Amino acid sequence: SISYNKGAAVLRMLSEFLTEPVFAQGLSSYLNTFAFKNTVYTDLWDHLQQAVDNTPGLDIPRSVSEIMNRWTLQMGFPVVTVDTRTGTVTQKHFLLDPDSVVGRPSQFNYTWFIPIKWMKNGVDQQQYWLLDKTDTHSSMRVSGEEWVLANTNVSGFFRVNYDLDNWGRLLSQLNTNHQVLSVINRAQIIDDAFSLARAKLINTTLALRTTTYLSRERDYIPWESALRNLDNYVLIFDRTEVYGALQAYLKKQIKPLFEHFRTLTANWTRVPTGHSDQYNQINALRIACGVGVEGCRELIKSWYRQWMENPDHNQIHPNLKSTVYCNAIAFGGVEEWDFAWRMFQTASLASEASRLRSAMACTKTPWLLNRYLEYTLDPTKIRKQDSISTIQYIARNVVGMPLAWNFVRARWSYIFEQYGQGSFSFTNLISGITMRFSTEFELQELKRFKEDNLHVGFGSATLALEQAIEKTTANIKWVNENKAEVFKWFIKETT
Repeated sequence: SISYNKGAAVLRMLSEFLTEPVFAQGLSSYLNTFAFKNTVYTDLWDHLQQAVDNTPGLDIPRSVSEIMNRWTLQMGFPVVTVDTRTGTVTQKHFLLDPDSVVGRPSQFNYTWFIPIKWMKNGVDQQQYWLLDKTDTHSSMRVSGEEWVLANTNVSGFFRVNYDLDNWGRLLSQLNTNHQVLSVINRAQIIDDAFSLARAKLINTTLALRTTTYLSRERDYIPWESALRNLDNYVLIFDRTEVYGALQAYLKKQIKPLFEHFRTLTANWTRVPTGHSDQYNQINALRIACGVGVEGCRELIKSWYRQWMENPDHNQIHPNLKSTVYCNAIAFGGVEEWDFAWRMFQTASLASEASRLRSAMACTKTPWLLNRYLEYTLDPTKIRKQDSISTIQYIARNVVGMPLAWNFVRARWSYIFEQYGQGSFSFTNLISGITMRFSTEFELQELKRFKEDNLHVGFGSATLALEQAIEKTTANIKWVNENKAEVFKWFIKETT
């Protein structure tokens, strides 16, 4: 995963600072030279360097290999901090856990040659290279209402932090006219802020403030960035008093998006033409129904009811099936669940069966969830290869989580015997069930589970269990440090 994701990101960055024609020229030369042969990574750098040398006017501060070796031969990536009061620019190795210790030394001392594309007040500036841990770039010093945004279009593989004044001006820009910033940079500001807060480089409430403009946002990528980050808050707080205020905040932010798609689709009778709009319609319905936006649940239930009345003619659009099935079952009862079970048993398409299997875990009725858990260990009802993921789906449900945890603990010997040998999904079982754990009591339960089953073993889930204990410990610490402040912020934003 790291090889593919990081590899793609650094190659995109390389293409950006070389320019695409030069990158394509070097890549073409490399592919033609080594067609049907083996290569090493330095061969690619050599051919790209030849393309640079053959391009008059293209100036990079170091050779391609010197620049890229720092990105490919070091773990992770940097966070760049821009202080707009002084023009000081610094870099350091970004660590999501500030208490973690990097055990592997780097020949480059975890410094990178960083190409920084940036803008000032919405106007693109000349690219700047950060070649040391600290430098001063006087053009980045601003005053008054001016703001700086680094890493435009997220062309570089690094996160960006700013002084508090510049953060404030960027957030002010988002709240007055967010379209001055590109869609991807709006998503970047949100994602960087939440990651920086988790790394304790900025305050948690500053990260939350990046989402206040979303009531005016209609594009998919910023919403997806926000929802992925806020999902962690939902998982941590959906069993606490914070959730009421969090839910009210999400309702306030998502309602305009829900109404936007109601209009765009002519009251849900048409499919949005844009691909990203189709994705964002799913977000709008999923969140709006989850937080109780007026009209959403009734809409979902009416679509599902029409299908129940005519099982051979499902008019629910394929894009929306997962969302509709889950919410209709969540807000329905045994009749809706049993209908889904019958459709699951007769489904001829694997994708449809998978959607229904996931959706049946959405019910809020405990006895239905317990019955479904029993089904997971019956191969005549749930295929053996689907058992572990089905338990995970149930654990994702706030009502199902404690039921799944009790179920797995009570039957660990059998589950381990049947599924623990060579199952790729088995490692996800513990992490899937314990992702909400954030109390001292849950930590002690986890440790007791480990002690009680040492004689049975954990197989491929051994590392996952240790990581679950570490993550629960980290969650407890995070809640203790942030809960009161986060609760206060959500209340302030919704009153």
